[in-house]
Amino acid sequence: MQLTIRHIRHWYEPKLPHALFLDGLFAGMMQGDRLQIEVPPGVYSLRVQCGGRLPIGKSGRSIDLSLSSTVPVTVQYGSGTVCEFHDRERLWNLLFDADLVAWVVSLFVTMPPIYKILANAFFVIWLVRLFLIRKRYYKIIVRTSNSTSASGR
Repeated sequence: MQLTIRHIRHWYEPKLPHALFLDGLFAGMMQGDRLQIEVPPGVYSLRVQCGGRLPIGKSGRSIDLSLSSTVPVTVQYGSGTVCEFHDRERLWNLLFDADLVAWVVSLFVTMPPIYKILANAFFVIWLVRLFLIRKRYYKIIVRTSNSTSASGR
């Protein structure tokens, strides 16, 4: 049976590689917006992950900074399964981009002192939120379809 995984991106999002895991085992690297995997019927745990571990010093220790989400996926005999995922950061990305533009403008124009306070506070809030939701960063939608329509897409 066929498991199709699609990344729903907006035009302003960069194409970053995503690692896919089925039941904790590496299933493939998604370089584009679509990946198809042949799997036997069954129930799987699908994890989509971007990023990885950041090493700290020479001790071999590291910090896990990956962004991921995990959902159960049922693949049935005679039908294909389509999983679509996108990040939950659309509004935050737009606000962060606006702040980035304001920062570039502040390199050439003197901004009021309150701007630095607000920009730094916004950045800290964004980082804390990103760290708190990093294990459920993506929204994954699972659909079961007829095998002829799934392979025709």
